Amino acid sequence: MKTGDLVKWQWRLAADSWDATEFTGVVLGSWMAKTDREKIRIYSVLASDGTVVDLRGDEDGLGVIRAP
Repeated sequence: MKTGDLVKWQWRLAADSWDATEFTGVVLGSWMAKTDREKIRIYSVLASDGTVVDLRGDEDGLGVIRAP
């Protein structure tokens, strides 16, 4: 994924439910982050509701819908 890609991902919003809600947004940029065990890519995404969220590269259902 790169800047400008339209992406989708899923989050489980309710703590007591396995139902996932699908979101879409545009990738603004990315960077690498290091945990105790691994390095992961973090994507800054402008969501369709106007908020900016940071997503791990290994987030459930994260994928490109359309590249520019």
